[in-house]
Amino acid sequence: MSEMALQSAGPTQFAPTNDNIPCRFDHPLPTLNMNIDAIDIETKDKHEGHFAIKNTGSGVLSGRVLSRCPGLTFSPVQFEGNTAINYTFDAAVAGLATGQSIGGHVYITSSGGEVRLPVTAKLAEMSIPTVEGSAIANLQDFYEYALVHPAQARRLFVDSEFYMLLLAIGYPYMEVYESLHKDPNRERAMDNFFILSGLKGKTTLAIDGDSAMEFTQKPSDTRILHGSIAVCKSDTGYIEAPITLQTGAAWLNCHASRLMPNDFDSELSAKVAFSVDPAKIAGNYAREVVDIGGNCVEVVYRRTPPVVIRIPRYSLKYEDRAVIEVINNTGKDMKIEVFCQDSYVRFSARSYIVGAYGEIPFNIKLSAFLSAQLFFRKLPYMKAMVEVKATSPGYAYTKKLPLVVGEW
Repeated sequence: MSEMALQSAGPTQFAPTNDNIPCRFDHPLPTLNMNIDAIDIETKDKHEGHFAIKNTGSGVLSGRVLSRCPGLTFSPVQFEGNTAINYTFDAAVAGLATGQSIGGHVYITSSGGEVRLPVTAKLAEMSIPTVEGSAIANLQDFYEYALVHPAQARRLFVDSEFYMLLLAIGYPYMEVYESLHKDPNRERAMDNFFILSGLKGKTTLAIDGDSAMEFTQKPSDTRILHGSIAVCKSDTGYIEAPITLQTGAAWLNCHASRLMPNDFDSELSAKVAFSVDPAKIAGNYAREVVDIGGNCVEVVYRRTPPVVIRIPRYSLKYEDRAVIEVINNTGKDMKIEVFCQDSYVRFSARSYIVGAYGEIPFNIKLSAFLSAQLFFRKLPYMKAMVEVKATSPGYAYTKKLPLVVGEW
């Protein structure tokens, strides 16, 4: 084949000629990834476990699991795609005696690479049978049992049989265990025990949502406002977090001073309820920070001004039309009076009654004399000032609105 023919034929794929070996090539290639790097087993007779195989590349991941450890079997042996692999170790098949251990390897070969897992299996000197029909022969068994049966695990944690199991497996922190054994809060004691034993990390908290919350009220509204801060914890472990205010503001009241394990639901989420009392806020703005175990949320309160007066457009053309917007937050009818000393700014009336919202129209109309003056003086624009006065029972407010009028 010529060089030009080779270039136009596209990428060449090679595959083994043995049809009994499953093999698939994709472009781009898959990548084998696993959530464990070793298998450690300690059991009285049989032990079951699992691990996950995941494709972190592209294409299709396929392969098989090969055991090189006596008594250790896997299901499924062949896989395609992301798969959970279950394994069973039988101490009798491996020929282990009490206290003996055995080592070996497991090979995972795939179209995305190969992984060699070291295996260590030991026949425990003792195990604790449970009422659910399982056996606890090591710390990993106890941790997994506690996740499913927390109440039963708390009772077992202070039992003499569990103490003997720790001695049998050579637990290195017996003095610490004896101290945790005396803690009346069993849930806290067990969580610290699992952290010390390297079975889990420390449980942490995080804010589940925005780190800032804002409340707005009209000046006539004095109702107490209610809100809640959603938090979540990293795992099912024990956590106890204080709830404090950064400056101790009297207007913000948290309904609890501490977040406890019972406050979390099955989704590991909890809500910190609080209330805002506007009667204890003197001005129109207040800010406080709620600290929940080192996680902060800002709470802001704003009281709207009694009246807002504004012009959408401050730059107008000759013969133009516009409006003055009035937002009345007092809850009562408000009298609005308008005045401008420049005659070319013309209103249809001098006073208006506005409820919650109103628009006061006006237009720009130059007299013939003023138009002549502009022509001879060659003025590009003129400035005017509109004065707006708002009054209601017990309230008065004046605002000046500048205008620029010209040919744009």
